[in-house]
Amino acid sequence: MFGPANGNKLPLIHRSSPCSPLNGAGRRRQQQQPLSTDVFDRDVQRLRTILAAVQSGEADATAAAAPAPAPASSVTLPIAGTVNGAVLGSLDYSVTVGYGTPAQQLPMDFDTLRLGSGTSTLRCKPCRSGQVPCDPAFNPGRSSSFAPVSCGPECPSVCHGSGCSFDVTFMSNHSVAANGTFVKDTLTVSPSVTVASFVLACIDVDNIHFTGSSGLLDLSRSRFSLVSRLITSSSPTSNATAAISYCLPASEKSSRGFLSIGGALPDFSGGNAGSTPLVDDPLYKDSYLIKLVRLNVSDTELPATQSNLAALEVGTSFTFFPPAIYSALRDEFRKQMSMYRPAPAYRMLDTCYNFTGLPGFEVPAVILEFEGGAILQPDVDQMLYFVDGDSSFNYVCLAFAALPGDFPYAVIGNRAQQTVEVVYDVQGGKVGFIQESC
Repeated sequence: MFGPANGNKLPLIHRSSPCSPLNGAGRRRQQQQPLSTDVFDRDVQRLRTILAAVQSGEADATAAAAPAPAPASSVTLPIAGTVNGAVLGSLDYSVTVGYGTPAQQLPMDFDTLRLGSGTSTLRCKPCRSGQVPCDPAFNPGRSSSFAPVSCGPECPSVCHGSGCSFDVTFMSNHSVAANGTFVKDTLTVSPSVTVASFVLACIDVDNIHFTGSSGLLDLSRSRFSLVSRLITSSSPTSNATAAISYCLPASEKSSRGFLSIGGALPDFSGGNAGSTPLVDDPLYKDSYLIKLVRLNVSDTELPATQSNLAALEVGTSFTFFPPAIYSALRDEFRKQMSMYRPAPAYRMLDTCYNFTGLPGFEVPAVILEFEGGAILQPDVDQMLYFVDGDSSFNYVCLAFAALPGDFPYAVIGNRAQQTVEVVYDVQGGKVGFIQESC
């Protein structure tokens, strides 16, 4: 089970594990999604949401500087990656944090991408009539430090009368309309690490966060995110801490991962580590963008990669490239795999093979290199999608796909990041990779 903070790192367990708090009574219903296409539907919906946000200007929406918050120090939280039902690769990640005084422990998803209002969200009581089960949900009446956000600089939205509130429609396999009120209370990420007056949106409906969590913790660069609170709380002359880092687990059964908030910066000079500069693009001020400068299939460098922007995504499973880059990757991969029997395309994955009856198979490495020399090299389990489950080799596809031509940047999905500690040194202006960290 999730335990209390212990030093700078806490153990991470898979959300589908029987020990996960999201597998308690009444929550399994939301976890069980039997359709094998869920991972693909979710990725498509996520990409549509990102593109709509960019096209509508939400990715560029920022406000004036937030008021100076109370300081917050470092802690590492447990993350749980979830296979949605039995679908390999449909990964969602959560942490358990406290909100209120005394702290109410609540499982929350986390995201490094700003969407919508750019704030964290939390399901709060009283829940809308007919929403069963309501728990886990935050109960404002049990907190002595709870307060609504008034109109003014603390309000992330346009005020209606004297209240700071909003209406929003969440899109997934269906739409859910929600009413929300912006509130502030104490966020507790460990018994010794708290963030006073942390602003988030209290929402009155259940089933918004379809993974079964209580809410969403915003770790983007938006004004009201937890990352921004950490940065504005820090000494302006100190670059000794990373805003966040995470290591996503490769397996729900055997591996552990973590989310570290405000931890000490690691050393990127070793042979298993590297860093790449963050790109400050005025069109995507709240996003973590880096430059993909080279793509190799084994020893063959692909010619199409020319300093393309890329985003590291925890909410997308597969990795998506602009059409020219993906076509070059696909063609070279097929060339080096020409000795194997091809299989039909599966959804958006168009490079598939049938390894039935073979004693084994060899797959060329796919290596992503970023500006400054940092690399990601997914292993076989991360770069391939096993359609019939990870114990069956009769239908296997390359876990990369092409983006629409108008998409603004490549999307590096969470499968390609598994077992690598991804370090966001926002004050230092870089992202680091430390291989084989979990």
